[in-house]
Amino acid sequence: MNIRPIILLILLSISLGLTAQEKRKVQFNYGIKAGFQAVTYNDPEFEIDGYVFDTDNIQSNRIGYAISPFVRLTKNKFFLQTEATFGITNHSFDFHDEIEPGVENFVPNKTVYDLRTYCIQVPILFGYNIIEYDKYSMSLFTGPRTKFILNSLTEQDFKHFKYENLEEILSSKAYFWEAGLSIKMSRVFIDITYDVGLNVSTSHILSHDDGKTFKSERRDNVLSFSVGFLF
Repeated sequence: MNIRPIILLILLSISLGLTAQEKRKVQFNYGIKAGFQAVTYNDPEFEIDGYVFDTDNIQSNRIGYAISPFVRLTKNKFFLQTEATFGITNHSFDFHDEIEPGVENFVPNKTVYDLRTYCIQVPILFGYNIIEYDKYSMSLFTGPRTKFILNSLTEQDFKHFKYENLEEILSSKAYFWEAGLSIKMSRVFIDITYDVGLNVSTSHILSHDDGKTFKSERRDNVLSFSVGFLF
């Protein structure tokens, strides 16, 4: 009896079984990325002593920074990723309203509010590799992101306001929904993401000298660009 066909059949079965097992295997990776962030605002509102600033004229062009170690689980074309992002967000609200002569609380075209926040952000991202070719791939990802504000490190500077001792009371948490695109070349990748603010990130502005509170309400949207390495 020729047993060679039987041996070949057994070897083929083992090979196919190992291939199927390899496809079912979940791959674990970790990495780090760093980049820049720019903040835009969703319907901001500022009102002090009854004067409502024209939010269409509020400008902000400050860049922030972020660095993120992360872990990723990949199965076939899908992956699940979470991060611990340390970020520094810079805001500069330039109020370019044409202040009426009777309004004495502000200096026309010079009223500025600078804000720097330090935060830790934790996203849970679900991704899909839409293109895979050799060492190159492109993926889309989305998911919720929670931002924890380190209020003890927050820096605020109100310039040319009537009140000298102002403080914006910030929410300790902010929630976002993130969507992004990732392009990977071997183990180096570039991420472009956009986070949509889901909750109001401020409570009010407090004048410590007078005990007055003023309206401050906005949702922050964040555009990010980062470069990373996947181990």
